[in-house]
Amino acid sequence: MPTQTPQLRRLAFGNRGKVHSRSLVRMQSQVQSMFGWSAEYDAIGDASAFATQQSFSLVNGLKLSCMSHTPIRTRVETDEVSFFLPIDGGPIESTVNGLPVRCEVGANALLAPEGERIGEGSHRSLLVAGLDKRRLAQTARAMLNLDEVKLDLGSPTIVPLNAAGVDFDLILRSACNILDACGLSGEAATKLGLDETFYRAICGMLLRDRLFGESESRALEIEGKWVERACDYVMANLSRRITLTDLELVSGLSARSLQYAFQRQFGCSPVTWIRNERLNAARDLLSAPGAETNVTTAALTFGFSNLGSFSRLYREKFGEYPAATRAASRAKRG
Repeated sequence: MPTQTPQLRRLAFGNRGKVHSRSLVRMQSQVQSMFGWSAEYDAIGDASAFATQQSFSLVNGLKLSCMSHTPIRTRVETDEVSFFLPIDGGPIESTVNGLPVRCEVGANALLAPEGERIGEGSHRSLLVAGLDKRRLAQTARAMLNLDEVKLDLGSPTIVPLNAAGVDFDLILRSACNILDACGLSGEAATKLGLDETFYRAICGMLLRDRLFGESESRALEIEGKWVERACDYVMANLSRRITLTDLELVSGLSARSLQYAFQRQFGCSPVTWIRNERLNAARDLLSAPGAETNVTTAALTFGFSNLGSFSRLYREKFGEYPAATRAASRAKRG
């Protein structure tokens, strides 16, 4: 048996009171006790290196568990609808009643119907919720203000964690923080309406087009103005250190929302966009008529402390080294 416990991913809630185990049988027993699933787990690789940690809470009938583990194969039979949110580490890769599904951390979640679920999981952390179909339907009717709403709960559904500017990933992670603040007390969490938060967030993702579709263009327009504000700040401070926290404060968007917004508008992350603008500014400085700036000064002016890295990134973007740009500029001046 290994002398050192394998490193496990952090749980979404319950890290203080988590149950740690090196036993696959115990993991199966805990899952069956909480959800009533018929579960079979097998370690991938060295079975003696297997480890898992889990936390549980029951909030007004809503069964919640967070678990992290070393790589395993899973086979589960269940008679309830379940919601899976990848928290950290590897994705969810499974077949649900024969249909393949994949969910990435921070991108999407899975609503799985009753039946068979077979998959493999790497080092990862998951949030799992056992749902009541009738309550899910009641919540959907209340949110849409309709007497009847048809939900497709018979097949696996991959839902995005961000829709029309609503960050459901953040909502659910915040709900887990509230559960922690309640000491995992289901009674306290019920009084704060935590179960309602989970059901409404899940319905929000399922019904996103009907709930947010009409306002999505407006939300994107507003998002564009926030991103423009962030970009203006970057351009005015290219020679200073700029952090994501700075951009959050300037734009009013969370770090995660900034990532999504920049990806939608520019096809890259905020960090990559800032780096590209700094490279553009360095090129302008090196090629400006009459400029006497050397490569080192240009690099340091715009935050590149490693000259080798600066030259490499510069060449990747412009197809030439910064020294070549400076030499060409000097040659034009004769």
